[in-house]
Amino acid sequence: MNYFSTSESEKSTVALSSVAAAFVVTGLKVGVGLWTGSLGILSEAAHSGLDLIAAIITLLAVKFSARPADKTHLYGHGKIENFSALIETALLLVTCFWIINEAIKRLLFHTIEVEVNFWSFFVMIVSIVVDVSRSRALYRVARKHHSQALEADALHFSTDVWSSSVVVLGLVLTLLKIPVADSVAALIVAFIVIYVTLSLGKRTINELLDRAPIGLEEAVQRAALEMPGVQQVDNIRVRNSGSKTFVDLTLHLRRTTPFEVANTLVHEVETAIHRVVPNADIIIHPEPTETSDETIVDKVKLMLEREGRRAHDVQAFLVDGKYQVEFQIEFPSQGDFQQEDFVRAHKIVDEIEERIKKEMPDVVSVVVHIEDSQENVITSVDVTLSSQELIHDILEVAATMPEIHDCNVLTVLEVKGKYRVSLKCSVEKNLSLENAHEISTALENKIMVALPDIKEVHIHAEPTES
Repeated sequence: MNYFSTSESEKSTVALSSVAAAFVVTGLKVGVGLWTGSLGILSEAAHSGLDLIAAIITLLAVKFSARPADKTHLYGHGKIENFSALIETALLLVTCFWIINEAIKRLLFHTIEVEVNFWSFFVMIVSIVVDVSRSRALYRVARKHHSQALEADALHFSTDVWSSSVVVLGLVLTLLKIPVADSVAALIVAFIVIYVTLSLGKRTINELLDRAPIGLEEAVQRAALEMPGVQQVDNIRVRNSGSKTFVDLTLHLRRTTPFEVANTLVHEVETAIHRVVPNADIIIHPEPTETSDETIVDKVKLMLEREGRRAHDVQAFLVDGKYQVEFQIEFPSQGDFQQEDFVRAHKIVDEIEERIKKEMPDVVSVVVHIEDSQENVITSVDVTLSSQELIHDILEVAATMPEIHDCNVLTVLEVKGKYRVSLKCSVEKNLSLENAHEISTALENKIMVALPDIKEVHIHAEPTES
């Protein structure tokens, strides 16, 4: 099965080219090193041989780490890249210890005559050119796709440039009749590689132990807090797995925020974090949080929703620094709650009143109006055309109110033997919204008092054109 995306294919291509380059360079160094007897070149050949093994490991790591998450690897296979870097570290250290051992033997016990010729310099210069181009290509793709395996390879091969330069210097000093130069060059190569290897090993172990990248937690927090509506960000957890970064966090939002708005805000935060960590896999837990700008009405509504109660017309009146809260609460008239359960409903209301006073000390009085809940979808019959007499009576009542102008009945619906009427009326356009609402409510009440068969009246108020 082919798991490669475009990015994985590019990573695989550059890893494969690295394998080919390492193979050629290793062969050249082994041949010239054995011919000339140069320990510096042979140490570089061993180093390049491990480069070849490391490049093959990297190629395999890139291939297998591209596999998607499955039932046994829920976070994917990205750690294979980190594990491959650890193997490279171990191989490099083994090589360094061998080079150091051979160099010390030559310095202390016996000297081997080193033949320096054109091919010695040629192979080292070719090696430097290849290593420079190879490390640049690896760095470019590693940065582009956030691949630690390729970055480790790039770092690995960039050290070849320095170590090969040291070997060239050793060859020059050998020509100048300094016999220990070759062994000293080999030691310098070994210590350079050990330094870089230990640095790489430390980074690799940190990745395998899920150590958070330095500064990334703060960057993620800043990106999230910059989004309007975010109150606080905590429980941030960041870990790398191959080329992917996993980010988990808790996002504190106003608890009055509607669900759809909160969901949109979470997606906006994800987008902001992706600008900081482009290849991140993000999990956000939104946490409703009480804020200082909540009103008493907000708190009451939230408490009623938490109790699973339907309420409307929630109002709070401030009297001498204390609040009186009023609202209408609905109880079903069918099912478990029958009309005869008024006593039971009243008991629940008493408990709600006490809970409000306990949770909100500034509330000294709670007035609750109990009413039947209405179904969202109500079976009804449109009797507008056959209710002309009723419509005439409605319009006569409307005509008694001088604030009401052109008024007409839109629909008359019959619901369980009662009528539900919708009207459209005009009022003065210079009125405030509050005054227009008061006039509409007054007409609604007047119609229901005058015509008892009408259970509900809804008025759509429009401003006069003139």
